[in-house]
Amino acid sequence: MILVDFLDDLRKILDTKRNQIKDIMLTGGVENYSNYQNLVGQVKSLNYIEQEVKDLLEKRKVIQDE
Repeated sequence: MILVDFLDDLRKILDTKRNQIKDIMLTGGVENYSNYQNLVGQVKSLNYIEQEVKDLLEKRKVIQDE
């Protein structure tokens, strides 16, 4: 259960960071195109990590159900 709690907390952190980046992008905080590309890359990375965490949690659930 500790691992599941850790992964849930990690998902919350990822969501918070993604929302911070979106706020920067939506409020005109992007300095230039290079900065924009960096922020987009960060969001893509956060999305990838979140999907991996979801997959791990789902896999864990399937294993516990068996």
